[in-house]
Amino acid sequence: MRMSFNKRKQARGVKDKDLDNTCLSKNMLSLEGVSLHLGDNVVVNNVSFQVQTGEMLCLLGPSGCGKTSTLRLVAGLDRPNEGIITLGGRVVSSPNKLVAPHKRDVGLLFQDFALFPHLSVSENISYGLVAFSREQNLRRVSELLDRMRLKKHADKYPHMLSGGEQQRVALARALAPGPKLLLLDEPFSGLDTTLREEMAEETLSMLKELGVTAVMVTHDPEEALTMASRIVLMNEGKVIQVGTPKELFRSPSNVFSASFFGRINQIDGVVEGDIVKTDLGAFRNPDLPEGAAAQVLLRPEAFKIVTQSGDDSSPNSLLVCGVQYAGNSSLIRLGIGDWPQPHTHVEVRYPQAAAFDLGDRIPVEIDQDQAFVFLK
Repeated sequence: MRMSFNKRKQARGVKDKDLDNTCLSKNMLSLEGVSLHLGDNVVVNNVSFQVQTGEMLCLLGPSGCGKTSTLRLVAGLDRPNEGIITLGGRVVSSPNKLVAPHKRDVGLLFQDFALFPHLSVSENISYGLVAFSREQNLRRVSELLDRMRLKKHADKYPHMLSGGEQQRVALARALAPGPKLLLLDEPFSGLDTTLREEMAEETLSMLKELGVTAVMVTHDPEEALTMASRIVLMNEGKVIQVGTPKELFRSPSNVFSASFFGRINQIDGVVEGDIVKTDLGAFRNPDLPEGAAAQVLLRPEAFKIVTQSGDDSSPNSLLVCGVQYAGNSSLIRLGIGDWPQPHTHVEVRYPQAAAFDLGDRIPVEIDQDQAFVFLK
């Protein structure tokens, strides 16, 4: 039997008025101009974003971009040099204030799970329930054991569990006190591909069911695209772009944002009035100045190989320079220019096994809506 929301509230000692104000707040978490310095190195640089109640927000970016440092600031493990962090409408971090992690009502799920090896599964889950009565503690642990499919492992120790089972124990322990906010630091990176996808799907489903607000750090674009309500893309300590997965994938704000979500083709061009002229033809000018050097970015999926036309003389008739089998599709390397020395190459995804020979010339069509144009 699940513990009621009011009982969880009472067990944590939360007053009705404070709880009501939190529930009515649209933004569970807010960072405004937050920076963190480590010596002369600025690891988090003027970061601002909000997390709405009930959403899953992903901090995404390459290694060393500042996403984990940002998560540590939210958790209260580090104090910002600049800026303000509010949680549930309450200031928890600023240069002059630092509310301790255990007083923030946040749950933490670490990359290495950080389970206590000398405690059983049940004891690990109940570890943070110090404000619960014995009866509430037992009920909550039983509920989570059942929800996480861990009943038969209740008396086992972490070393006796698989990686997926350990991950579920760590998640149950983080959720046990009923935190306002759950913070996840690369929670699936230690699992193999199949298990990682399974656990990501299970975790997202559970968090949605429980209505938990969460912030997750990941370097995997696909993981962020499939799990996040919104994504905060970071690089070199700065926020590059914030938006829904669809917005970031279809409307990148710059070259970094466009290229981070997979393979990308870059074609040089020059602005001529309303178009950007390239060796692949003309593309719409998104308001770049006349005569400016531009880059046109095209994902492999933006190209369509036209196999029925038989017209190999069009401007977009390209030379086959390589074929790479990729499971249910193929990556075709096409050259712009004369065989055997094309001056530029593009990669095109073909939705089946390709039967092209090196040196073949094949026509392609380009989806202009999937072309991203930026100043070079």
